[in-house]
Amino acid sequence: MQEWNEIDTDADIEKLGSLHDSVIVSVEYHSGCAGNRSGLTCWTEKDQHTASVIIDHSWTGRIELLFTGVRCCVISGFTENYTKEIYGCNLFFRTDLLGKTRDDRLIVWTDGGDISLENLCTNLNGNGQTVIIAERLKWRYIEKFDECRG
Repeated sequence: MQEWNEIDTDADIEKLGSLHDSVIVSVEYHSGCAGNRSGLTCWTEKDQHTASVIIDHSWTGRIELLFTGVRCCVISGFTENYTKEIYGCNLFFRTDLLGKTRDDRLIVWTDGGDISLENLCTNLNGNGQTVIIAERLKWRYIEKFDECRG
């Protein structure tokens, strides 16, 4: 496996690329929480909320996106009028998602094209999009296509 590439700037987003002509293979979410015998749950730190997204990209190979500090994770499954190929994906930073008095920088990823920025995590009207909002993102190649396959 390759080393992780951090997404800290717009230039880092450009390095990852658009992920056009790819598909989500799997999504795994971890809350960091656990129950005990008395039924209580344990409080966790925000960094323990993670989402790993495995993507097969037709041009480069299999990629893993690892989001930490997940604030929103909406996974869109099967819909009758939408296939799961990624034709246009969005990846950008926002500083206004946690309220008007906070400027926490979050990274937003969607596997679709246009999405309303005003309701990123509540736009669930059957649009078929997966949306993840987190504090940090890093990515790596899991299996990179060689020149013969690519």
